[in-house]
Amino acid sequence: MPAPPFGTASAYTDSFPSAPPKQMTVTTETCYNLSVFRDIVRQYRKLDDQIIIRLNRAQAQLRDEDRLNPNSNHMSGSEGMCARIWSEMMSGWAHRQTLLTFCSQTVQSSVEGKKNVDADTPIVTGPKWERGIKEEEVLADQLASEESVEAIIRKRTLDAFKSRCPFFSPSPSDPSGKAWWDLADGGRKGRGPDLH
Repeated sequence: MPAPPFGTASAYTDSFPSAPPKQMTVTTETCYNLSVFRDIVRQYRKLDDQIIIRLNRAQAQLRDEDRLNPNSNHMSGSEGMCARIWSEMMSGWAHRQTLLTFCSQTVQSSVEGKKNVDADTPIVTGPKWERGIKEEEVLADQLASEESVEAIIRKRTLDAFKSRCPFFSPSPSDPSGKAWWDLADGGRKGRGPDLH
């Protein structure tokens, strides 16, 4: 039996690049099951959680390539590494924000719809809801908290990225990248532009 990989090469294959989260279809029921929702978000946050490790390993790989090929242009390799990781970061942020926005809007519109029906329905014969308005209002607050957490995570990830890629900034010809950069750098909640 061959020996398992060990050392630098093993580190690269272990987590650089990491496998994308499994594809899944999100439905309105996903939004109402907070544990499933948080599990999906956690999968998409793996890149952010491991950003320092990924940057360290990418830089180690560049050093190894420089050592093995002294004629290589380290600067272009470093810029390419930063651009690749930046692209992965934006993609993860966009996926998570799509999920957060979908669920927030789904729950909020349900709450508003129920409030409108309750206002038009006599108290004695009030409608029977699968979920109560108060329960959904609590869920809407929890989803809003996830939006705040997302802003903090984006800011933290970008700060770590900037520490290892200090000369990188999104291309002026990439307005989506610039918008995501500004949103994360400001630590603001909200949705960046869709990525093409």
